[in-house]
Amino acid sequence: MKNLLWIALVCLGVQSQAQEVLFTVGDQSITTEEFKAVYEKNKGVGAALDPKTPEEYLELYINFKLKIAEAYSQHRDTAASFKNEFGGYRAQLAKPYLSDQGAEDELVAQAFARMQEEVRAAHIMIALESNALPSDTLKAYKQLQDLRTSILSGKTKFEDAARETSADTWSAKNGGDLGYFTVFNMVYPFESAAYELEVGDLSKPVRSQYGYHLVKLLDRRSASGAVRVRHIFFASNGQSTLQEKQRAARSASEIYSRLENGEDFISLLEFSEDRKTKDALGELPEFGINKMMPAFEAAAFALESPGDYSAPVETSIGWHVIQLIEKKPLPSFDALKSELSKKVKRDTRSRVGATRFMKRLKSDYDFSIDERWLSRTMNLVDKNAFGTGSWELPSLSRDRVVASFANEHIYQSEVLEFWFKNQNQSGEAVREELLRVQFNTYANDRLMAYEDGQLETKHADFRNLVREYKEGILLFDLTQEAVWNKAAKDSTGIAAHYELIKDQYLWEDRIRAIYWVSSDEKLAKKISKWTIKGKSEKVQELLQNEDALSVSVNSGTFERDDHSVIDAIWQQDAGTFGPIALDNGTYAVVQIEEFIPSAPKALNEIKGLVIASYQDALEKEWVKALKLKFEVDVNENAKAALFAELR
Repeated sequence: MKNLLWIALVCLGVQSQAQEVLFTVGDQSITTEEFKAVYEKNKGVGAALDPKTPEEYLELYINFKLKIAEAYSQHRDTAASFKNEFGGYRAQLAKPYLSDQGAEDELVAQAFARMQEEVRAAHIMIALESNALPSDTLKAYKQLQDLRTSILSGKTKFEDAARETSADTWSAKNGGDLGYFTVFNMVYPFESAAYELEVGDLSKPVRSQYGYHLVKLLDRRSASGAVRVRHIFFASNGQSTLQEKQRAARSASEIYSRLENGEDFISLLEFSEDRKTKDALGELPEFGINKMMPAFEAAAFALESPGDYSAPVETSIGWHVIQLIEKKPLPSFDALKSELSKKVKRDTRSRVGATRFMKRLKSDYDFSIDERWLSRTMNLVDKNAFGTGSWELPSLSRDRVVASFANEHIYQSEVLEFWFKNQNQSGEAVREELLRVQFNTYANDRLMAYEDGQLETKHADFRNLVREYKEGILLFDLTQEAVWNKAAKDSTGIAAHYELIKDQYLWEDRIRAIYWVSSDEKLAKKISKWTIKGKSEKVQELLQNEDALSVSVNSGTFERDDHSVIDAIWQQDAGTFGPIALDNGTYAVVQIEEFIPSAPKALNEIKGLVIASYQDALEKEWVKALKLKFEVDVNENAKAALFAELR
């Protein structure tokens, strides 16, 4: 109980320092802590273009809270769609707070450290189900412990024991030898045992989900990194005839001989039977150890320098001649950190952090089990019926407490209900060990749910983040309905608003014109001559007889400074002007068709801007209405103290 009391006192003390109310909107109270957190987080956003003082930001935040008050008044927070969306976001945000981040960081660092070496180990395995009876578990453990004693005393050779005893028949025929491996290649307990041994040492029995293992470390070496190789391939497998196998071997030998005589590897790729890599110059995807067939991998990593090639290598699918393209060392920790973190989370080693976190919760919340009542509760289960899925819930005359934590209780009826829903169909009588495992699962779930419910109280950063997401979703849906959609669909309102603001969006004086540009002055003069005479068909005829690249034609409506050609003759009178010598050595002829004086832009030309302005106007009117609906009260003393701190 001491731990729980200490947590409560610390949380209460921290909160009392920051829970002073800065302002209220209706029945919402906004604390100095909340405003300060939001201000500090957002003050840099857009500061270069439109910096906001604390006073200005407070006004914006009050307006924001007015909209949130309106959302709550409409009970939008109780809608199923909102609950589903918000619940999904909150669950994601809660994950880092419901795990031992320190453990995850340690596991990532451990994985990177182990990656620097590759270990070669052998093992002897006794197969055992993960939920085996304690008696079976003890039997397997003792069998390997006795075998270990015999091996260490010299009475038994490890290799012989592996061949005779190990349930892993693949490695048993090799004396238990598994070859070289690195992090994530083996299950975590096995990996840890191998990496923690010295070369030649033999582990104590190691438990994994597959059973018990004796692990012997045979060798360790620096990490091989990765390689990029290409190959020339000739198919030959278990279904091939003797003649086909001999042909593949001869073909690979012929390729090797031609390489030895100086022929280029790339030029010989035409003979490769690997269609997938043939068009990629024989290149295979980059790989590290334990990604390829052992013989292929060994030959590839044995090559030292780019361009080196191997002698013919036989694998289960055929013959290969391999050329090294590049050897790549392990990337840095920073480069691998994200990938390692994902692998740790997917791997069974992630349970280390989960176990540690649950242990801490049980300590913090003084979790305790009433073993007497747990035993009596298990006795209420018909073990045979449970194993066939036909067990029925018993009626209870009195509901007893089986476990307690914080101010919570786990009752007998809850545990029985959980067992009832999770009874199996194995056909065998259920063991008490399984019932206890299921009870632990239920108890852990209850603890996690309780901790999840405490996150907003215990962690200010989480509380603020969740509030931002919640209010952001509420605001988006409400604003979309009250402002954005309304403005976009209100054609009458848009037209009326355009009339109010159209003088803010003016065209400058403009000229509607057509102009020709040519590097040939004589051609330009001919265009000018026919244009002045109004003989447009002559101009078209002239242009059709000329090289298309010798003259360009452009037309449009231009403001001053839109185009250097138009600027050169800018005037209000219609007519034809030119040829005009331009700075780039070309000549221009301009026909001004109309001078258009400054005027407002048409609605269809600026509709997006008008809608945005209309939305802004609607929002301002909306906020005015909300200020009449909800009372806003600012704590001036708290405001003065906070602003003095923020400045």
